[in-house]
Amino acid sequence: MLEFELVLPAYNEAKSLPDLCKRVAEAALSCGFTPERCQVVLVDNGSTDGSAVVLKQLQSTDLGAWFRVVTVALNQGYGFGVKAGLDATTAPFIGWSHADLQCDPVEAFRAAVILQNSPATTSLIIKGKRFGRSLSSRIISTVFAVAAGVSLGLWCGEINAQPKVFPRRLLGHLSGAPVDFSFDLFALYRAKAAGFRFRTIAVYFPNRRHGVSNWSSTFRSRRRTMIGMLRYCRHLALTEGRL
Repeated sequence: MLEFELVLPAYNEAKSLPDLCKRVAEAALSCGFTPERCQVVLVDNGSTDGSAVVLKQLQSTDLGAWFRVVTVALNQGYGFGVKAGLDATTAPFIGWSHADLQCDPVEAFRAAVILQNSPATTSLIIKGKRFGRSLSSRIISTVFAVAAGVSLGLWCGEINAQPKVFPRRLLGHLSGAPVDFSFDLFALYRAKAAGFRFRTIAVYFPNRRHGVSNWSSTFRSRRRTMIGMLRYCRHLALTEGRL
């Protein structure tokens, strides 16, 4: 019987997928999981780089026992991919992270063990706090965190740090979630409103092995992401009655 499922949305990560699936198996085993107790839901989030072919090949190997694939035909955003994966889960404990190997899946499995062994399994979220990042990235994350705290009363540290691991009941509070990078902010705010507590774990955040970030590869993309997140903080505050 499945105890934990980890959702990994992947957009044009064909080069990362073989290493990712191998690391998933190693990480899960190191935390005491087996394929019968734990599955990874890999979301092919509208990729156009041959990811579907790579995933099909990987499913035919021994690694295939550890994951199943959810396919999004047309990319509609990061949040859409996460939600598509979450909707396909059945386990009592679930979570999401990234598929680009900057977020080691072992952190998610460790978080799952912490949550399973906690006396507050129904009202606790385990979330990451990244170290090893550039100064500019830390500044952007701090701006997001302060904006969320001031406008929404959401003082929980890094908004977009992964992983996020939680009991299944949180899914009932995620209707109307945004399809873009605001998804994490929305989910954490709804969790706080539903009485969840947050516990932070330190996670290492190395450079990407393949590809570039969709939100932070250039000054323009970082600026666009920051403006979008600040606007969404205000939007959420207005729609949720905070302003």
